[in-house]
Amino acid sequence: MYVPLFEYECIYLKERKRTKSTLDVEPDKISWLPGHVTDQIMSYLPIRDAVRTSILSRNWRKKWYTLPNLVFDTKLVPVPVPVPAATSGDSLAIIDNKFLQIVDHVLLVHSGPINMFKFSNVDDLMGKDSLVTNIDRWILHLIGRSIKELVLEVWIDDYYKLPWCLFSCQSLHSLKLNGCLLKPPTMFEGFRNLKSLDLCLVYIDQDAFENFISRCPLLEKLRLREFYGLTQINIHAPNLKFFEIVGEFEVVTFGNTFQLTTIVIYSCLELTSKSNQSRSPGCSNNLLKFFDHRPHIQSLEIDGFFLKVYSPSI
Repeated sequence: MYVPLFEYECIYLKERKRTKSTLDVEPDKISWLPGHVTDQIMSYLPIRDAVRTSILSRNWRKKWYTLPNLVFDTKLVPVPVPVPAATSGDSLAIIDNKFLQIVDHVLLVHSGPINMFKFSNVDDLMGKDSLVTNIDRWILHLIGRSIKELVLEVWIDDYYKLPWCLFSCQSLHSLKLNGCLLKPPTMFEGFRNLKSLDLCLVYIDQDAFENFISRCPLLEKLRLREFYGLTQINIHAPNLKFFEIVGEFEVVTFGNTFQLTTIVIYSCLELTSKSNQSRSPGCSNNLLKFFDHRPHIQSLEIDGFFLKVYSPSI
């Protein structure tokens, strides 16, 4: 039987009334550990397990309130697979409601910094309108908490359009989006602290993508998978070290990316250097010329049907 997270606290209080825990009288070895050690242990636990520790003793009751990494996915509210007929309709609506209650309650009582927030509705349990409204509200809350890593895996009938307030969040170090519409506002000035960007099944137009990348000056890791909205990718990222692309694209152009150390390609594309003005596809040493302009390359992985490398004539 599923028990919502906040009900574990009620269970704890009932247990305390019933009998005094021996853990309060003679703390176990874990309870004697320094606070930073127990905090580290808690950080590796899923939220459901972390909340369960609240029944151990008075000292443990609120430790989960400061979890730095919050992960909300369908493991929180297990649903039989395949979903039986008896679970459909009103039952699924109840599950949806419990899921939303969990996220709201955790964000309400959380009292420490939130380093990472991950939301994934991979089983598409929630209605679109309810889901979009709640994610928008959570993002606004997280911006006020100086979130550093945000992971959104949203599966609805259409793309989830990121709220404009997210583009003002300068505390972000890592952003991972799946199933989202990325449309920055015209006044978007970039994410000046963003170092990692992972986009999968994301829709964005050509100009918006190029402006977005160029306005993330500290970007070091870029992963693009099954992109929509553009066939040509122009990348201007002076600190970029890792680049991975999966999908079919006509051309990928690198400009001012001389720090690249790792390139992973699973696609059909043409790879070019921005400084190239006249392409020479018949030149046998194009690949060598490309690497002449990427002195830090250490790893190259290619798996595709077609690859051409263009570089300036030397």
